[in-house]
Amino acid sequence: MQVLSKTAGALLRGSQRSFSTGRIASEAAKRGLVLGMLSNKLVGADSASLDAAQQQKLLAQAAALGFTGEAGKAQTVLSDDLQQHIALVGLGSANSAGVEAQDTTVSEIVRTAVANGVRQLRAHKVTSVSVGPMPHAQAAAEGARLALYKFDAFKSGAAGEKSADVAVSSLDAAAEWDAGHVCAEAQNLARDLTNTPANFLTPTAFAERVQQELGGLDNVQVHVHGPEWAEQQRMGGLVMVAKGSSQPLRFVEIEYRGASSDGVGLGMVGKGVTFDTGGYSLKPGRHMDAMKGDMGGGAAVVAAMRALAQLRVPLNVVAVVPLCENMISGGAAKVSDVYTARSGQTIEVMNTDAEGRLILADALHYVADVHKPAALVDVATLTGAMVVALGELYTGVFTPSPRLWKSIERASVVADEPAWRMPLHDAWDTMLASPIADLSNIGNRSEAGACTAAAFLRQAVHGPRTGRESAVLRDQNNDERVPRWAHLDIAGPMEAAATTGYHAKGMSGRPTRLLIALAQELARADAA
Repeated sequence: MQVLSKTAGALLRGSQRSFSTGRIASEAAKRGLVLGMLSNKLVGADSASLDAAQQQKLLAQAAALGFTGEAGKAQTVLSDDLQQHIALVGLGSANSAGVEAQDTTVSEIVRTAVANGVRQLRAHKVTSVSVGPMPHAQAAAEGARLALYKFDAFKSGAAGEKSADVAVSSLDAAAEWDAGHVCAEAQNLARDLTNTPANFLTPTAFAERVQQELGGLDNVQVHVHGPEWAEQQRMGGLVMVAKGSSQPLRFVEIEYRGASSDGVGLGMVGKGVTFDTGGYSLKPGRHMDAMKGDMGGGAAVVAAMRALAQLRVPLNVVAVVPLCENMISGGAAKVSDVYTARSGQTIEVMNTDAEGRLILADALHYVADVHKPAALVDVATLTGAMVVALGELYTGVFTPSPRLWKSIERASVVADEPAWRMPLHDAWDTMLASPIADLSNIGNRSEAGACTAAAFLRQAVHGPRTGRESAVLRDQNNDERVPRWAHLDIAGPMEAAATTGYHAKGMSGRPTRLLIALAQELARADAA
């Protein structure tokens, strides 16, 4: 039996009311408050108009319930007048500098703690939540908004299946909180897109949603192209994949002018396969439902572009999303078919389920050729091999540019979205050899699947590695040719296996916040 302090015991006696999360006094209003708890002290309680005595009572309740303020955790209590649900969220313990003294960034602790607090308050059916001052306001806003995400657009509302919306605000009205709100809502947009069933989010419907979300923003232009335009642009890969479906392809092109200069600082390409059966290289039926999210790269790119415009990031950015379905029909691509890519290379299709790289290669070549960005990244749910290598936590990053990798790495730290650099090597290029065409769309050996996919995309940007005087195969990890290019394989992070902290089970919306942070990082570098 737990021994209570005298103060805690007195609080729990008398009216015999319970402060546990399971029972709530009927007179409590449906409003919630989130307060940080650092080194057994409340953070920013003064902003919530709580005097010292009230703060001590809250801490006593927490102690009675065994809550010590462990980093990232939360405990719900009631205000002294029973009129407010209060989630105390653990920020851990501070060192002499006032910073969390654990091997975790302050932002991730705050994001996780606030998310857990908000989740608990929603379980108590509050209708509004105020978040007190936190050591990292942007992370607090992100945690709150991401934790409140729900996808119930297709629920009928019967039997209370639809959950009520919860309004969330900050007691510390800072620009950082507003930025966090924008970034979180961008990730939630990507979640919405990837969670939407493919019969509702066709290539045409996706393009229309992009126009709806970005068309009215300052300094943004949205262009939507169709099959005839793709033919004119010689996008043989996109046309070949799309012809298996009755749904026409779309090619979305977004231009954001955030800087006064003419040059494009960043180009982004997002894979936009709105449903992937694998084509004649048919996928197994198990888990095929997740293939409605095979446009996760495109969703993240579009969502990031909306946030960049809302945040007025001082960088010129272009993003494109080639949109199509990969289906089976009399017109679908067959194994061993050959087509000509926009780059002029002929490609032998040895696996129709390796379709993402075909449409990405055409899009990458288009952006590099037409917009000539200083940096160019593609984002795609590309290979199962990457899931095997890194699981759902890390985004695999292939880039020949140490400079661009450093920018991506810094952005991943800022966003708390882990990324890991993977190798590029001449050996991967040799594995793409075809006996009848310039390239095969898959490696000729059952290994290094994620690496050969990246090698295929690299050739669309920088061309084949020809003219070497030596036959010795070398790595490709120190090449600063413009555009500096990176491939982000998000096959693992595209989906969260469980609901924890600010992560919700299902499509994750990653790496939207990483892309936002990358653009901000490049903008700072340009201004330096």
